[in-house]
Amino acid sequence: MVRLRRPVAVVAALVSMFFCTPVASAAGAWTDFSSPNSGAHVEVGEPLMITGISGVGEGTSAAGTEVSIDRGPWVPADGNWPWRYVITPTTPGDITIRVRAQYGGEWSEGSRPLVLHVGTPGVLATIHCPCDPRLYEFPLEDIDRLPVELGTKVRLDRPGRLTGVRVMRGAYRGPITVRVWGPGGVLLHQQEETTVTPSHLPIAFTTPVPVVTGEEYVVSYYTPEGGYFATEDFHIGTLIRPPFIVPRDAGVYHYGEGGGFPTESWNASNYSIYPVFQL
Repeated sequence: MVRLRRPVAVVAALVSMFFCTPVASAAGAWTDFSSPNSGAHVEVGEPLMITGISGVGEGTSAAGTEVSIDRGPWVPADGNWPWRYVITPTTPGDITIRVRAQYGGEWSEGSRPLVLHVGTPGVLATIHCPCDPRLYEFPLEDIDRLPVELGTKVRLDRPGRLTGVRVMRGAYRGPITVRVWGPGGVLLHQQEETTVTPSHLPIAFTTPVPVVTGEEYVVSYYTPEGGYFATEDFHIGTLIRPPFIVPRDAGVYHYGEGGGFPTESWNASNYSIYPVFQL
């Protein structure tokens, strides 16, 4: 696929997530999970992202992070502040995951266990909303200046309403069109947004959009001149952040004047648009 896109400037890392209480150690390193929730249901054969953060003190990255599955060998995770690890369960049943962090040559004790139910019912996590599925992102300014619609695919683990979106704006700060698409590409909501100043823009819907359990929705925005942020190799596995289930290759786009239902993907990219949910 030919696209006019290559990053030209690195934007400062944004860590935007809610973490559980970390596990400390004598060496000073701590770590814990940010997703999924313990007791979650996951599918057999579906790549799943396990994510978290490992640090020292209140704002320093740990020197290393390792993950253990069912008390097996410790293996390196990708990154520290934050970190991620992708697993693909192959058989039904429970699996237990632990993580540890390293600093000054010493490893912390293993974290609290994260128990996942593979192919069997899971626990519906308690949520406090309004909420969105933002995790972490390292967005790059994209040189693309073509008219394009950029979106994120999500499913919900319970019924409720989408009450808005959060959008991180790139170089283009002019008017955009925000849309919500239902199963099969049915347009459920559309509104113009003329605010041009903020780089991180919360947009409240004029009318909340009802959503049901298990169906796939897409939240998107149309920019007539490109100028957006993108993070490649982001949606490399399913992300579970209740009530959201964000599938692999969730970042989608559609080129053309006026935009349209986005269905194409590129290098597991994330386009920094997130739905806001309310019960």
